[in-house]
Amino acid sequence: MNLNKICPDCETEYLPHIEKCADCGTVLLLHEEYSRVREEKKQLAEKAVRNAVMLREGDLKWLDELCNVLIDAGIPCSVISDEGCNKGRCGDNWQLIASKEDVERAEERIEEYFMEMHPEIRASNELVSQGKCPACGSPVRAGANECPDCGLTLVIIEEEDEE
Repeated sequence: MNLNKICPDCETEYLPHIEKCADCGTVLLLHEEYSRVREEKKQLAEKAVRNAVMLREGDLKWLDELCNVLIDAGIPCSVISDEGCNKGRCGDNWQLIASKEDVERAEERIEEYFMEMHPEIRASNELVSQGKCPACGSPVRAGANECPDCGLTLVIIEEEDEE
């Protein structure tokens, strides 16, 4: 019986007396626990493909990270590729998908994760909700496009392409 432990996040193997991963700080698991966790994650990923809805599109590494966040929260998801144009000029387009029933929970968890990763966003949102500029704290009237004091753009207006 192998008594060594494995990090469920980065899959590094450690001696039995070590409790946390030196790289990411995650609590280590025995081989049996690790196998069970991997199987549960695999089942969640397979479940996400049924009635799939795209949550995000973009870089594979970033979407894998978001997928792991969702799976850790018990939300089935998967990252898929549409395999590009097959002409060698465009890369694969990666998509994070989840089942239609889990979209709302997934979006909420992704938003929470963004706030965990970037606490400054939460602070900025709080200032804006109080009618203050997130950069300088000056009062800003509702619906303003920029701060009258520091000139920070508060609203980005996207122009539609005219064809």
